[in-house]
Amino acid sequence: MDFHIKKNWANRFVEWVTKNAKTSFLLCLIFFAFMVPGLQYFGEQYDVKIWFRETDSLLQNLNRFERQFGNDEKLIVAFKNPKGIFNEESLAYIEKMTESLWRLKDVVRVDSLSNFQQGEGVDDEIIIEPFLPEDWQKRPNLSQFLKDKKAQALSHKVLPDYLVSKDGKSVLFFCYLSKPENGGPPYSQIMANVEALFANNPPQNGEYYFLGDAQINHSFKKTAIDDMSFILPILLLLIVVYLAVLFRSLVAVFIPLFVIGTSLIGTMGAVFYLGYKFNNMMSILPAIIIATGIADSVHILMSFYQFLGEGKEQKDAVYSALKKNLIPTLLTTISTVIGFFSLTFTELMPIRSLGIAGAIGCFFAWLVTVFMVIPILLWVKIKVPGHFVNGQEKDIGRARKMTLLIARFRRSILCGSIILSMIALILACQVEVNSDPMKYFSMKMPIRIAHQVVESEFGGSSGPEIVIEAGGEDKIKEPSFLKNVEALKYWLEEKPFVNRSIDIVDTIKQMNKTLNGGDERFYLIPETKNMVAEELFLFSMGLPQGMDLNNRMTIKNDAIRMSIIWHIYDSQTWLKEVQVIEKKAEELNLKIWITGKFHLFQRMINYVVMTFFSSVSMAMGLVAILMMFVFRSFKLGLISLIPNVLPLIFGGALMYLLGIDLNIGSALVASVCLGIAIDDTIHFLSHFQKMQLKGKGIMENIEHTFRYTGSALIVTTMVLASGFGLYMLGNFVPNIHFGILCAIILTMALIIDLIFLPALLMTIFKEKEKF
Repeated sequence: MDFHIKKNWANRFVEWVTKNAKTSFLLCLIFFAFMVPGLQYFGEQYDVKIWFRETDSLLQNLNRFERQFGNDEKLIVAFKNPKGIFNEESLAYIEKMTESLWRLKDVVRVDSLSNFQQGEGVDDEIIIEPFLPEDWQKRPNLSQFLKDKKAQALSHKVLPDYLVSKDGKSVLFFCYLSKPENGGPPYSQIMANVEALFANNPPQNGEYYFLGDAQINHSFKKTAIDDMSFILPILLLLIVVYLAVLFRSLVAVFIPLFVIGTSLIGTMGAVFYLGYKFNNMMSILPAIIIATGIADSVHILMSFYQFLGEGKEQKDAVYSALKKNLIPTLLTTISTVIGFFSLTFTELMPIRSLGIAGAIGCFFAWLVTVFMVIPILLWVKIKVPGHFVNGQEKDIGRARKMTLLIARFRRSILCGSIILSMIALILACQVEVNSDPMKYFSMKMPIRIAHQVVESEFGGSSGPEIVIEAGGEDKIKEPSFLKNVEALKYWLEEKPFVNRSIDIVDTIKQMNKTLNGGDERFYLIPETKNMVAEELFLFSMGLPQGMDLNNRMTIKNDAIRMSIIWHIYDSQTWLKEVQVIEKKAEELNLKIWITGKFHLFQRMINYVVMTFFSSVSMAMGLVAILMMFVFRSFKLGLISLIPNVLPLIFGGALMYLLGIDLNIGSALVASVCLGIAIDDTIHFLSHFQKMQLKGKGIMENIEHTFRYTGSALIVTTMVLASGFGLYMLGNFVPNIHFGILCAIILTMALIIDLIFLPALLMTIFKEKEKF
């Protein structure tokens, strides 16, 4: 069956749409009207848990951890005073803000220098009191008290690089967050509350910074919203300018915007109907829908105006434009849907939801273009711009000149392309699989600034959570078990990248020292289980409400929690060191498992790699089969893949040269670009095949293809590259990388389709060969 010259289903479809314009428009309008109510189910979620399936072992371990020890999510506040914090003004401020932070909604505990609990023996009595005792400001010799406190803090076994910096100029507040029954804490509201608190209570000297889970998740949301609100207006303005210059018609400017708007509203409605939440990955959905909407509508408009310029009546021009582009746009839509659909096989749920949303958006854009734009073009009186009438000879001349130039240098083009591709492939294979969540934000973001300050003052503020199982109820009090934990603790703290490990071992040793008159020789683990139990009991009895040890040991006393604070943030190093820790624990006969929200972020990198290879291989395979079936040619099906694989290889080389790792943002590029870039190849090969079936020669066919398809390909690529490229102006670095790579890869795809593909066709097919 011939798709182009016989009165087949395509011709019948075109005739139905053009003859039943009102019905077509109305049915499509009703369909999208049903999508609009879905917008009321809008929801958003930025918690790390959204990335994993409920059945994922990593998520199940985290849930288990939270049941045993509570939520590990924190808001971290850093306060820095260049003049030092061991003065009355700064310590009073630290004490005041500790109490104020604890009163904030959703904060269940605050650990800071002022309320750090310590034991002291006074007249055969053990007193547990905070680092800053009550009425400390009323001490008769306050100056000496402050000096003693500074010396005590900076020589302490736990405090330096944990709650106070080694130079005594900075402190950290660890504000632990409550855990709602469903989803994560209200991060943005928490940040609004804490920002208002410090804005209303600014320090007289010094500065404060916000970090931790609350700030990270709030920043994810803020960057998504800020990037969309900043980039989309610029992108739409750019599109208007492109279309106005090209078509010089209000109708031609309106139609692509109508396609984009209708498709976007319909897609978001459908996505929220399906129960998906808005997140950072969803923030690139508008750009994807804009890309597909522009591609479909501009191809129709370009053909329509070209046919008008040739003297056809408006109705005939509409009919011819739809007939010419129906199969190519449908194939493009199917291939793009395949590209996005391949993302649904990932274990990362936001990428999965983006794949479904992208597939829906591409299909909706095609529906609007065919069933609504075509009727609009039939109803609205349109005047063809002069350059479409007067530029016919110029177009023919340019197409002929381009064809002859490629024919003359086709061997050089092919050889050069092969050499460059091999070099690019070698470079692409050297791209590292790595991710640094802290580098997801641009340098001007408050969270990035805070991270740099904390890293310079403390070295780090987060790390993995280690759960150490004792092997039975009350077993954590066994001295043999605690000494093995102590060995692991010493080994960890000798690492240059580890600031501190927080657990009950230091508490037990400190209490043992206190019970022995403060003798440093007794800063060790007692020899009997009963002594350990007694010391833990005495310490717990003296603690104020909310400062107990339930977040460090289980109720059954069968496991303890060790929190590591280190300055490792990239996933590659993080996971490598975690494996080393697991091996060391095994050597010490300790049964451990490692979890935590930040740890889950790092473990995502394994899924990113699987997403990249599975989605690309699946998309390429399905697209190749589709092309072979449609063109009814094994040869042409394979040829269609070449100009779409090469841009991905060059994109990989570019990643290496720019120092971009394979991570969440860059892993999406291949699937998205493969789906969108094949638009150029399909339109080019579809028109080329149509001419071949008419018995024309290769040179004439390529020239004709350049004339009727080349301009549309250039315009759509300019718009797409500009649209994705605008993401470099954003603040979310994975999206920035995604935008830059997509813009460059799509531009390279156009160059390959207009230069390499014709040269390849001229070399493979002989004159008047049919296929």
